[in-house]
Amino acid sequence: MADPFLSVSFHTREPLQPDRPSLAGVRGQLPADVLAGAPTSGFNNDEAAARFYLEGLFSRDERPAVRGLVAPAQAKVVPELRFVGTEDSPLTRTRLATFDQTRHSIPIFGSRAVVELTDDRGLVAADATVAPQPDVSSAATISVADARNAIADLAGVPVTALGETDAPTQRYYFDEEGGQWHLAYLFEKMPVAPEGFVASAAGPDARGHGLGPSPRSRHPLMTYLVDAHDAKVLLYYSATPLLDQPSQPTQCQGVDEDGQARDFFTCRIPAGFELRDPWRRLRTYDLGLADLERAPLPAAPVANAAPQWGAATAAAVSAHVNATHVHDFIRLVLQRDGIDGHGMDLISVVNCTDPSDEPGPQWHNAQWWKNAMWYGQAQNGGGMRSFSRYLDVIAHELTHGITETTSGLIYRNESGALNESFSDIFGIIIKNWYEAPRPDDVAAWNWELGQGLGSGGLPLRDLSNPARTGDPDHMNQYKKITGDSGGVHSNSNIHNKAAYLVLTATDAAGRVFKPKDVAILYFLTLQRLNQNATFAQALQTLTGVTRTYFAIPAVADRNIAAITQAYATVGIHAS
Repeated sequence: MADPFLSVSFHTREPLQPDRPSLAGVRGQLPADVLAGAPTSGFNNDEAAARFYLEGLFSRDERPAVRGLVAPAQAKVVPELRFVGTEDSPLTRTRLATFDQTRHSIPIFGSRAVVELTDDRGLVAADATVAPQPDVSSAATISVADARNAIADLAGVPVTALGETDAPTQRYYFDEEGGQWHLAYLFEKMPVAPEGFVASAAGPDARGHGLGPSPRSRHPLMTYLVDAHDAKVLLYYSATPLLDQPSQPTQCQGVDEDGQARDFFTCRIPAGFELRDPWRRLRTYDLGLADLERAPLPAAPVANAAPQWGAATAAAVSAHVNATHVHDFIRLVLQRDGIDGHGMDLISVVNCTDPSDEPGPQWHNAQWWKNAMWYGQAQNGGGMRSFSRYLDVIAHELTHGITETTSGLIYRNESGALNESFSDIFGIIIKNWYEAPRPDDVAAWNWELGQGLGSGGLPLRDLSNPARTGDPDHMNQYKKITGDSGGVHSNSNIHNKAAYLVLTATDAAGRVFKPKDVAILYFLTLQRLNQNATFAQALQTLTGVTRTYFAIPAVADRNIAAITQAYATVGIHAS
């Protein structure tokens, strides 16, 4: 059985596409008879407006599975869509109303519908991924305890090792390999991985982040789908790739790991100043070369008696300054309130060791783990030098946090490669935003991520030339492997190359995009993707948000042509 999921994509400014007959009736402006059914006094809430528009779109789709979601015999509008919530999109001055598809009130794993609304609840765009009704019983025949036992058996641990986790929910799940639907229990943030999973993450097929193992890879929090009829584990993947009291910030100056003088904000304390920025909700700690898995976080951030910080605190200063850069980019350019969109604290911890990985005092790593950034260090001459100096690696890691709290791209196969690629893209953009000699001129950019951190002195990735690090740059080179969660760190480079081609695109009129606009377009895309998204769906969503962001049709058409060409060059085409 082929993939049953169907895509519905609509934008009020998108022209008719005769080659897409199933959607030709809903392209362009909504038909007048649909709009005539809207309340004359307007909609009472975003959900009502979004449901109204989805009903209009679905009812005009020629595919029975889509049109059937209207269910006119039921009083509720598009009754099989469950409202998830709304999120403001300040960059486009719109709001996103999100739904997932259900059957018998059970959500369908991988389904999603996002409706973009104006302030007065008019329609801007809609993207939906839906499926025909699953042909499987909605009544579970095994218990939750049996499902937990199946996870424990797969992981080779006693069931007590699973701990007291949240109760599972149910999902309909389509198994691509078996070609059939299942009713499944969904277990999230499970503390055990299947036997061999951790080893495969570091095996011969694994590229990883390039900095070696970490607690995040050794102790992944896993998501499991377990068949609710026969207890077979259908799917598993890693789910992992907070208040300060208001205080008056004080500006200090210190030396970073590269010996450069940096200005940054701290808070006054009786003994001097500490690395806590209350405006940005940043805190930076020093673990003192202790084991990051066992040592508690220090009671207070790094402190200094004077406003001038010296070489002894260089690692902490680098971490604090680079966290400031990423925070400011997210807040000022992407207009997002922190990593999670709700102002969570950004915690950095320097001078970490990980004896389970390598004996101290070195730890060749930097990782986003447990809602914080953890930095190791490496021998450099007669002393140590912290990985907190790599702004691009930090931006990459923190983007994983954004992905976790937006699309939640599954860390497996193509969606996992997208997960990694978005982190690479923002790592490169943010690094050059602050470090390039001419940030607005991509001709002056450095396209290497983790410069010098790869094997043989190469970077971890090179967006301009993935082949340089042995990675694919076209879909005809896509690696279908089992290690590295399906080759997420290799295959991500195909999408990386497409992003590089977008950033550097030119036509007869010159450079097509400003870097800021590309950053915004990719962020808007990340917000709207479903968790199982493919490269093709990323392209489709990217072109849709381009029409929203660029209001002048001629400008949008020019930009979409450049995007389409960039993706076609690497073998990615809209579905």
